[in-house]
Order: sequence, then C-alpha cells, then structure tokens
Amino acid sequence: MADVAIRDLIGKLAEDRTSGAAELAGKGAAVVMALAGRIEAVDTASFVQGLADAGRLLIRSKPSMAPLFNLVNGVLGELEGVVDLEEARRRARDAARGFTEELVSRGEQIARQALGVILPGSTLLTHSRSSTVLRALLHARSEGGDFEVVCTESRPLYEGRTLAEELSRGHIPASVIIDAAVGEVVGGVDLVVVGADAVSPDGLVNKMGTYPLALAASAHGVPFYSLCGTEKFLPANYPFFAIEGRDPDEVWPDHPRGVAVLNRYFDVTPLEYVSCLVTERGVLGQGELEQMLGQLKMHKLLLETGQTGREERG
Repeated sequence: MADVAIRDLIGKLAEDRTSGAAELAGKGAAVVMALAGRIEAVDTASFVQGLADAGRLLIRSKPSMAPLFNLVNGVLGELEGVVDLEEARRRARDAARGFTEELVSRGEQIARQALGVILPGSTLLTHSRSSTVLRALLHARSEGGDFEVVCTESRPLYEGRTLAEELSRGHIPASVIIDAAVGEVVGGVDLVVVGADAVSPDGLVNKMGTYPLALAASAHGVPFYSLCGTEKFLPANYPFFAIEGRDPDEVWPDHPRGVAVLNRYFDVTPLEYVSCLVTERGVLGQGELEQMLGQLKMHKLLLETGQTGREERG
C-alpha cells in the first residue's frame, strides 16, 4: 500500500483544480514512478497487488480524468508475466515514464492533425482551458493560420480567462464571453473546439457547460469538435467514474445559510452531439470512435475491485 508520502502526493493531485487532464497525467506518472520504488513487497505478486491498490487511490483522486486510469491500467499490463521483483519495479517505472513521453508526442500529433480543421479566416469558440487545444491553436498560428478565438469565462475558476491571455500572448485574437452567452454567440462562429477529460460510450466528459454548448452548436448547425488523445478513452465497464462536486464557496463565497450551492466540475455530452474527435490517430467520426471504445480492456485487478456505476462526489 502507498506510504504517507505517496498519499500526500495523491492528495495534492486531488486538490489540483486548474490543470488539464494531460497535465494531471504527467503528475500521476510521477506518483507511479515513486510508487514503484516505495511499495514494500516480498515477491512480484505482492508488488503488483500493492501497485493496483495504490493505483486505485490515484484513479479515485480524479475519477473523471481518464488518463490516470489508462496510466495505471497500462503499467499493470506491462507487468503481466514478470517474475523477478526488481524487474517488475523497473518495468513499472519505465512504463510510467513512457506514458508521459507518449503524451507529449500525442499532443504534437494532434496539433498537426488539427491544422485541417482550424481554417484560415475562421472564428472558433472554446470552453474551459485545454492544454491540447491551446497547443493546437498556437501551432496553427505558427504555421501562418489567421483565425480568431472566442473563450467562455468557464466559471467558477475562470480558466477561459487564462486561455484568452495565453492566446493573446501567442498573437491570436481572443475575446471572452460569459458562459451563459454561448447560445447567443455560437451561431456566429465557424467551429466549436473543446478538449476532453474522458471519452466513453456514455459520452464526452469535459468542464461543466460543455453539454449545453454542444446542444447550442447542434441547434445552429455549427460543427462541434473535441481535440483528444486516445489516453482519454475509457472502456464501457470503467467502474470509477464520478461527477465531482467541489467547494460551494468557489461559486458563491459566504453564501446565505440554507441556500444550497451546487458546484459540479464536469458534465457528459452524448456522442451524438460530437461531430468528430481529432486524435493522434486522425480525425474520428462517431462510428470509428465507438469501434475503438469497444475494443478497450481493463486489467483484472482494477475490474475485480472497482465499484460499478456512476457516482457523485463532494
């Protein structure tokens, strides 16, 4: 089981409110590499079990962030058939390190793939702050792309303001609207582009407000794209998913006693409202996406001990 220091690292990751899924995955990989050296074990079987136990704590720290699951799931998969304990520790560290290196490569590939959808002279609308979307927009600008971006504020932590500032520094014209204005504004843009924290057969998980934005885009006939690496994909039997509830004071500090303030961080957009996903493997339509999701497998140590069903936390 994870020691106090590792639990502290996981706790800090759980409290991270602003990092995107890819950024959190990098922090999670650092935790797994530390785990590989710290877990007390007498043989490989007890090491793998200890890693799975600590891995579930890591996954549950951000249950809607698919890369953390795929990190743990992938590391456990690399240990299949390993007999020597020290070899297992080395493989776990290498797999976690390789996961982070692959994330960087995938981000670059997605940015190149996105050049085909970020058209010259277009106006894009985005919601929240996705590091993948930011990288793609900056890459398109560096390639000579001339476009504008409309950012929602993305309450309650205003990630959209941060994104607009980053785009402005990258010489991309950016404007900011309040979240409630998307229905009014979306009809005047050419494309909606968002990131994703997870994609499963149930839908696309992203910052709260993505679902109504997708509905508005559909009503106005505006394409709705997600820029998303395949490390965000989840199998249908993923047992850890939860819509996280957070501190009500983020929405309304010192709100009156007796007034319930709901602060949900994520919503789920049905895949029928997602025009395409831009991934490192290319642009995927709904049929291709559903086929890929159907092929995903979960390690038995995660499958046996997870709690089935969608939860709400906070």
